[in-house]
Amino acid sequence: MPEVYLKIRVLLEKPGARIDDYVKALQTDPMLAIRMIRIANSEFFGFKRQAADLDEAISLIGTIQLHDLLLSSLCMRTFCNMPSPVLDLRQFWRQAIESGIACQTIARLSHVPAGNRFFTLGLLLEIGHAAMFVKAPEQALEALLTSRDQGLPIDAQERKIFGFDYCQLGAELTRLWHLPEVYSHIIGHYLHPELSAPPYRNETYLIYFAQQLFNAPEHFSKTLAAEPFKDDQFGPIPANAKDVVAQEIAQHLDEVYQMLCPLNFVANQGASAP
Repeated sequence: MPEVYLKIRVLLEKPGARIDDYVKALQTDPMLAIRMIRIANSEFFGFKRQAADLDEAISLIGTIQLHDLLLSSLCMRTFCNMPSPVLDLRQFWRQAIESGIACQTIARLSHVPAGNRFFTLGLLLEIGHAAMFVKAPEQALEALLTSRDQGLPIDAQERKIFGFDYCQLGAELTRLWHLPEVYSHIIGHYLHPELSAPPYRNETYLIYFAQQLFNAPEHFSKTLAAEPFKDDQFGPIPANAKDVVAQEIAQHLDEVYQMLCPLNFVANQGASAP
């Protein structure tokens, strides 16, 4: 991960860190600093007043949410600069943002705190696929096409070809980036939440439900009724969740994509569009 991210992580672990320290760290990356101000002023991320400068933006976002939103932006910036001959990066990241919006919306509807962390988790769920298509595009494409042709789960086909699947690879990437354990655990287990460790199980099920709704909304109600999701700190997922998620995606997808993608990538994609 870029140096600015590592600086923020150090500050988060420093009890005496002040807002000025975070401002100085972000000012070493001017484009990222501008992006954080835009995020603070975004309706989607749910902050209640406008920030005029970086100091106000960080005060408004809070340092923990700053970490999660910073992570979203930096991951997109890193992978947008790694071209793949077979992966449509624009479409990949738009789908990743849709996933993030779905996860955050389900978290909000369930009254889960730290909702923006769920956006980042949703955004990164398929980061392992991005790495596969960048580093081994022919094998990754083979796994995808075989999975579709034979009606097999993509993760099972990837394990046949690579010896690991995109969830395992994504979890390992987050460990290499020294992200908090919640990221590696949920990304590594969200396809099979029943196997997750007790401290992360309910959050993993929440991500699993959001993905079921996002990928197969017609089966969501059956999935929700069949799974053990019980925790007093979370409210029940409402019956109209899929409609609310669809509305949130329609309303905010373009805004969030423009906000998080590197400006040069957005400009190049726009120039190449028909």
